Amino acid sequence: MPDFEIPSTKRRLARGLNASPGIATGRIVFDSASAVDDAAKGPVILVRIESSAEDMAGMRAAAGILTTRGGLTGDGANVARSLGKPCIAGCSAVVVDYRSETLTIAVDDPTRAKTERVTLKRGDLLTLDGTRGYIFEG
Repeated sequence: MPDFEIPSTKRRLARGLNASPGIATGRIVFDSASAVDDAAKGPVILVRIESSAEDMAGMRAAAGILTTRGGLTGDGANVARSLGKPCIAGCSAVVVDYRSETLTIAVDDPTRAKTERVTLKRGDLLTLDGTRGYIFEG
């Protein structure tokens, strides 16, 4: 599991449960088949609302896993730990839209008066810090 300092130039978008330690950067995918296919071209981050048994091949292929639901003892977290993959679970600030292949994050920035919404699409870069539970843009 890679672990290194995140450059200060990366913007922190949200925090979830630090379900499996390590750091992973990759292109966003939303399903297992895409994770397997796209991982042949470079690292991917598998983003799911909840993981299921059908996601196993994608979880193996992905550099990291992000779920909007689930907990530290959930299936996705347990599988990620057994595979040695960074995982952030239960990140309710992230809203996944499978149809448009996007995720929207309500960025809670105390320096701003209101919450900013950031939308990322399939293929955009995302960094997961599974040790601390942080999601970074880029």
